[in-house]
Amino acid sequence: MAECSSHAVLDAVIGGFKESERIVSDALDAHVGRGTLLLADCGLWGLARWHRLLDQGTHLLWRIERRKARRVQDVLPDGSYLARIEAKKHSKAAGKVKAPPAVVRVIEYRVDGQPDIVRLITSLSDHEKYPAVELAALYARRWEIELVFDEIKTHQRGRPVLRSQTPDGVRQEIYAHLIVHHATRDLLDEAARLHRSTAERTSFTRALHVVRRTVIAPSGFSPLRPQT
Repeated sequence: MAECSSHAVLDAVIGGFKESERIVSDALDAHVGRGTLLLADCGLWGLARWHRLLDQGTHLLWRIERRKARRVQDVLPDGSYLARIEAKKHSKAAGKVKAPPAVVRVIEYRVDGQPDIVRLITSLSDHEKYPAVELAALYARRWEIELVFDEIKTHQRGRPVLRSQTPDGVRQEIYAHLIVHHATRDLLDEAARLHRSTAERTSFTRALHVVRRTVIAPSGFSPLRPQT
């Protein structure tokens, strides 16, 4: 889970290669801050998750498959509409209670040159306060997380695979990379504030080179001797 503007990783979970990304990511839900607008792709959709996040005060803007949210209840002046989503009749797992229905606001649009319709659902139902055009433009920011992955996996890691050969070592190495990335992004955010700019206008690669030069410099490993 990452912040769009600063690219700071806010939380992460690690699962086995046989575990579903959708199931593993359930652990992130509890760490989404109240009042946060959470952007997510359709692969992470779940009606129970939708209710769970709403109950903890999270605002939602989610992409969803076209076959969902078809029960229109009201059409709004900006072209978006309110629709009802219900759990599948055959999706009830043994021993689990089916999630209740939800009324969502649906926003549909096409990206220039693309034939497919993008369908978003959101918990922000006020069309005057949250116009559909603005939410559609905002959802495009979700792809900022792909840049976060690139920063960590390509520029920071600098190797095709992790070096660790044990599960505990892999976890340790992954979290180490996340900590270094977060610290570098924090420095960039501070530098941007000092220059009255934004973190988006700063270069992560340049910052990483500066950090590496500082760390390997002899002065970086010359702590003051304790006073006696």
